[in-house]
Amino acid sequence: MGAQLRVYRAKIRSAKATKKITRAMELISASRIQKAQQRMAEAAPYSRAVTRAVSAVATYSSVDHPLLVEAENPTRAAVVIFAADRGLAGAFSAQVLREAGDLAERLKSEGKEVVYFVLGRKAAQYFQFRQRPMERTWLGGSDQPQFETAK
Repeated sequence: MGAQLRVYRAKIRSAKATKKITRAMELISASRIQKAQQRMAEAAPYSRAVTRAVSAVATYSSVDHPLLVEAENPTRAAVVIFAADRGLAGAFSAQVLREAGDLAERLKSEGKEVVYFVLGRKAAQYFQFRQRPMERTWLGGSDQPQFETAK
């Protein structure tokens, strides 16, 4: 009887320790999300200004640039996938990959060749496992995005 009681107590201690670790991870994640939301809010005025400037250039410019001219009959479509590199973002990455797959199917049904640009280790592993070609891959840096990656 005493041995069984020790086993149960050990399991209870283990569950409590796991609960403490999980709680700490939740607090850290909440803090990171709050900081990311704050950075997004701070960047919003700049984003709006850049969008207005680019829209004005595209509307009132007579420059013949591929990004300013709509192709008559495009045969290729780029799908850019942003997924997580690591961590407890399984549902996020899974949903992103599901939506990307739906979009790719829709584009293929329109007769377009789909080219994938993948950001994040989770998405890259998904494509590698299924042996799907990727035009370009960027790994790491999702915690602290850099301008060079965007460029």
